[in-house]
Amino acid sequence: MKTFYLKVLGAISAALFFVSFSAAAADRPIVTDISAAAGKGKFITVSWILPKTEVTSLLIFRDTQPIASYSQLAGLTPAAVLDSKNTGWMDTVTDYIDYYYAVIAVTGQKRYDIIIPSMNATVNGAHLKISPKKAAPDVDASAAERLYPEGNMRETPLPYIDLIEGMYTTGTDMGKPARDQAKQLAGKSGGQKAGPLDPYIFEEDLISPDGGDDYFLFDVLKTTFIRKKYDDSAAALGKLLGTNRSEGVTRRAKFYLGESYYFRGRYSDAVKIFLSISDEYPALTKKWIDSSLDFMTLSAQ
Repeated sequence: MKTFYLKVLGAISAALFFVSFSAAAADRPIVTDISAAAGKGKFITVSWILPKTEVTSLLIFRDTQPIASYSQLAGLTPAAVLDSKNTGWMDTVTDYIDYYYAVIAVTGQKRYDIIIPSMNATVNGAHLKISPKKAAPDVDASAAERLYPEGNMRETPLPYIDLIEGMYTTGTDMGKPARDQAKQLAGKSGGQKAGPLDPYIFEEDLISPDGGDDYFLFDVLKTTFIRKKYDDSAAALGKLLGTNRSEGVTRRAKFYLGESYYFRGRYSDAVKIFLSISDEYPALTKKWIDSSLDFMTLSAQ
């Protein structure tokens, strides 16, 4: 009971401190109600409410971590300098990592370097979002391979649902009809001594989604596939495919499952998976089927 009362008193003290701090800030050159959110295209929109006191200009600061102290602010260069009438600014960025912002007022020749989180400094990161694309029937196989940029992923895991086990995890031999179908789709496979393909990642899986089916697939890729744990990746993707997922996630999950088999040397299983989605990605699957058949031919020699 004593601990409970101490927590209540602590919360009340913190609230009173914030209220008094906010009241004091109202009479000082400090912007309030700052917010940042992804806009259209490559823009992040930052907005705020101007102070009641007169200011001559505004300095906008940006960082990849919350701006919470004067020492941190001192090490940053303003991303923009605006006149005193502005209540918003659009930042142009080229990546998908989280950004944090702070707005500092200038009165005359003096900067008012005070940071108050959630008032003139954002506490939540803002990042660009990939716009949903129209369903495309094919992917150009001549396009450059996309390697998974591990540094661009947020480390905020959601609960993983472990539902159906044992699917797509048992290796099987490919029958002659399936092999003939694969050869017909892939074209002439002469057993060339080509190196293995690089991992391919679809563009919509390059950054962490906000949630839903896409995040479950992203989490599998993040924890297994990009770490080259292909046995774990195949098992996790099999479980994901055993659940009721959206059509787009199902197609991409099958493709990653085929890649997982490919990188584990299970070329026959890889070809079967790629064949199952060849109608959706004819050019792309042809490339992977062709390479799989090449390695199957070499291993049989």
